[in-house]
Amino acid sequence: MQKNNWTPPPDTLKLESNHADVWRLSLDLSNDSVKSNESTLSEDEEKRADHFHFEVDKNRFIVAHGVLRKILGHYLHCDPAELTFSLNQYGKPSLVNSAVEFNLSHSGDFALIAVTQGRKVGVDVERIRQGISSHVIAQQYFSKSEVAELQSLPLQQRERAFFTCWTRKEAYIKAQGLGLSLPLESFDVSLAPGQPAILRATRPDPQESARWTLLSLEADPNYAGALAVEGRGVDFRLWNWNPGIHD
Repeated sequence: MQKNNWTPPPDTLKLESNHADVWRLSLDLSNDSVKSNESTLSEDEEKRADHFHFEVDKNRFIVAHGVLRKILGHYLHCDPAELTFSLNQYGKPSLVNSAVEFNLSHSGDFALIAVTQGRKVGVDVERIRQGISSHVIAQQYFSKSEVAELQSLPLQQRERAFFTCWTRKEAYIKAQGLGLSLPLESFDVSLAPGQPAILRATRPDPQESARWTLLSLEADPNYAGALAVEGRGVDFRLWNWNPGIHD
């Protein structure tokens, strides 16, 4: 499988309908970074940040959501603090009065932000953790074919394959914007190392799988990630967030 090529963005970015932009950011938790991003947040976002028990988790939330606002503000040529969001009935946020779609995921020291124009999109990143009961979790949440494929792999590959499968399924569910009303076992994704990311089957509508494109994302060798975007013929652009460019 080809490695992701994350590059610095140009000074001017135009988002076309065939683009799917993904931004990788390391969650810089310096005081300056936290303060800079906190100043862009809404009152509701500040309240959500205050709910975290640990300071490090609160600061990661602040930086991830602050950078999200800065990235969206860059595309829309507006002040990040002026952006307004609404939530659908399943809790997925969207921009008010804009065709720009986005999704955010963060885990550990990294966040991924996906942005499209008029295409549903979902992204997920997970730090690969040692010693979790991947077999038990897979039995609960994966489809029968995914469980069988996971069990067929050599033991040393199963941990990464589990997180590969998990992030692909999460990205697809987030793109659909239906929350847990879309059961994880109602669709199948590829998961074996070296295999392209594919939405193999969807139930009850088998035609739905042809409407989507999946992409594996590697924020770091110790992380798994995935993007799900509506449609075909997508031009993926992978950007490294550099605060010095867009602050």
